[in-house]
Amino acid sequence: EALWRSRQVATDCDVMLVMGTSAVVHPAALMPVVAKDSGAKVIEINPERTPLTGEISDYFIKGTAGDVMNRIMTDLERLL
Repeated sequence: EALWRSRQVATDCDVMLVMGTSAVVHPAALMPVVAKDSGAKVIEINPERTPLTGEISDYFIKGTAGDVMNRIMTDLERLL
């Protein structure tokens, strides 16, 4: 059931954040592919490139998930 729900959410999303993954553990590694095939933008945040980088990911932000998300949240708080 969890896999079915993951596919459904991936199919319906407009943007998918992919963070802190090697993108080699299946079936979870397929969810960004499902999202991309359904028209979503895929944003990858990782310290290293993965099999998704350049092929599936529309944007690659190099860094750890915690550091990058802290920077994003700080910038968003400044805007509000």
